[in-house]
Amino acid sequence: MSYVKVEGHHGFVRDETGAILNINKEEIKAAQERKARRKQEKNEFDELKNEVSDIKKMLTKIVEKLNG
Repeated sequence: MSYVKVEGHHGFVRDETGAILNINKEEIKAAQERKARRKQEKNEFDELKNEVSDIKKMLTKIVEKLNG
């Protein structure tokens, strides 16, 4: 596959189809790390939401038993 450097943009090339590709390995690695960090944060947030939901259900049961 042949690439043509994109003028004025270091680390970018255009392939045979005209698509622009980032060939800067450091930038690619940093982007992958950011993506993994965002995914981990989302998973942690979802877990916290589930735990809060569970706590709310438990509190509702306790209140129902006390009023019961």
